[in-house]
Amino acid sequence: MSPQTIKRAKFTEVFNKPSSNKNEAKKFLAKYPIAYSVDDVILPEYFELKSNKAKTKIRLLDRSDNNNPRIVYAVNIKINQHIITHQTCTQVLVWASPSNEDLLIGFPKKIVNHLLKRYAIMITDQEQTPDGKRFWERRIVQAFNDGLFVYFYDKTNNLLTAIKNNDDFFENYESKSWGNDKAHKNSLFIISATSISK
Repeated sequence: MSPQTIKRAKFTEVFNKPSSNKNEAKKFLAKYPIAYSVDDVILPEYFELKSNKAKTKIRLLDRSDNNNPRIVYAVNIKINQHIITHQTCTQVLVWASPSNEDLLIGFPKKIVNHLLKRYAIMITDQEQTPDGKRFWERRIVQAFNDGLFVYFYDKTNNLLTAIKNNDDFFENYESKSWGNDKAHKNSLFIISATSISK
């Protein structure tokens, strides 16, 4: 259920290309016109957050050209019911516009913190690009800085292990937990607002 490394995600190509990005933005707005808010996020004029009704698809949109809106940040989440006997949240899609780097500084962290408030436990996804791996490394480091709990879960052996700190993570888990083979789908990282046990 976790970090198998893949070269590139298809959605990256869709969101990076201006024409397909604008097309996806129009389709999203037509289907999901629901306003969404995240604590501590103040958006500049012409930018807005939207989601679907279930709040599992969230998009930050640039509406400065109302006829051609663009997706600036995209996240899809999946609610898991039966992993580690707790309801958990997994970000199964995360994309940020390379053209809006200044606007998005700190934004992924705020989204993760927002989702942790809603679901308490967040689990890494099955497949990750190198960018996805770096994203989760940053979230894990930030979790320790924020006093949260971080775990490694070996699904094959049903083994949940608490990771002590950043040094423990990079020394004992980072190098062996991501890889190209399918076996890595059975290892995952967990960030939790509370202490958990199997």
